Amino acid sequence: MPRDRDEIGLGSVVLAHEGPEEGWWEAEIIGMNGRVFSCRWRDYDQGTFLRQPGELALMPPGKE
Repeated sequence: MPRDRDEIGLGSVVLAHEGPEEGWWEAEIIGMNGRVFSCRWRDYDQGTFLRQPGELALMPPGKE
């Protein structure tokens, strides 16, 4: 698990949301293009989505 945003890379599990009214859910990083990450929801088969680092949160320490 990454400890800060600079460590986010392929295979990292992070938290993401679909909008301000939605909760945060686990997502896996499956691609990178510069500082834009391609993600997919870890527990839901809903295709891929793009996020910038500031739109992602890190998993709590000890959560693996």
